[in-house]
Amino acid sequence: MFHFFRKKKAKVLSMNFHGNSIDVPETSLHFPLSLKDIETVFGKPDRLFKKEGQVIKYIYDELGFVFVHSFEVKQHLKSCDVYIDKEHLITSLYLYFGEKVSPMWNEEELPLNPCKTLITCNGKSPYFISDRQRVGDFNLILWTPYGTNFNGIPETITDTLSISYFPEVKHERESYKLKETDEELLHFDNINFKLTIIQVLMYDLRVLKPYFDIHDFAEEFSELEIDTESMEIIQPALDYMIDLPIPKKYAEQVQEIYMDGGNEIYLNLIPQWDGEDDGFDLNEVSLKELQQFPNLKQATIISSNFEHVKEMFDKQGVQVKVL
Repeated sequence: MFHFFRKKKAKVLSMNFHGNSIDVPETSLHFPLSLKDIETVFGKPDRLFKKEGQVIKYIYDELGFVFVHSFEVKQHLKSCDVYIDKEHLITSLYLYFGEKVSPMWNEEELPLNPCKTLITCNGKSPYFISDRQRVGDFNLILWTPYGTNFNGIPETITDTLSISYFPEVKHERESYKLKETDEELLHFDNINFKLTIIQVLMYDLRVLKPYFDIHDFAEEFSELEIDTESMEIIQPALDYMIDLPIPKKYAEQVQEIYMDGGNEIYLNLIPQWDGEDDGFDLNEVSLKELQQFPNLKQATIISSNFEHVKEMFDKQGVQVKVL
């Protein structure tokens, strides 16, 4: 076991991200990771934080970063054929740069000291466009102050940096021209609820076709001049989701809803969405909509009208909590 990272004073590390790996001095870590993997390199975490059924955070106080084990990422890893087992669900790393540790949002599980790690991507300094970079199977987000964005190569990273292993699902490209069907269809009164169901059926379970990719969609409908790096909702894509028929036969497969700012459905509607507005909040859902899903038992939602929405879920016997 390597112990040179666990000194009283935090050592300046280097991490190079490429493919599905992080290169650190003398070894590499291949994602998805297990606790044993990170302990082999960095030693035991100073602290851990558990949110039952959602995440485990492994906090390294001296090094200024946090590894995140997410239970919700399992289905995506299976979709990408990279799932190993329930131990290998560490897919995110939060590095708290700056003179003092500052949260990305309102999280309280923070390391005690700022991060001093040198970050490179494919051996070069990261290049951000609107705070984002994609390198290999990793999504990088620079958490600049609300209302600001950074473009280019930072001389020094002074904002918290989140790095998430999120491989792309391999899928066969199909036409997005909607076809008429004689099948019995699900009915939706609220588009934001429909989007949560599309996430489950199209991206998690992959039974609803065609698999929607905004780049393929923009290429097929090139006359619409779609900006695939948009920071605002792409109306033709939203219109497509509004009109998309969902056969009723799929309803019984929906057992759980999990709304998250990183869900594929949202990033295909607003590719550069930072998750900080309420545009996709589930603030209205009808009992009639919910009753279409007899096997739906749990829901984690984003809502600014939670008590009202909770009442509907309660009537249907669905355990619901706010993210």
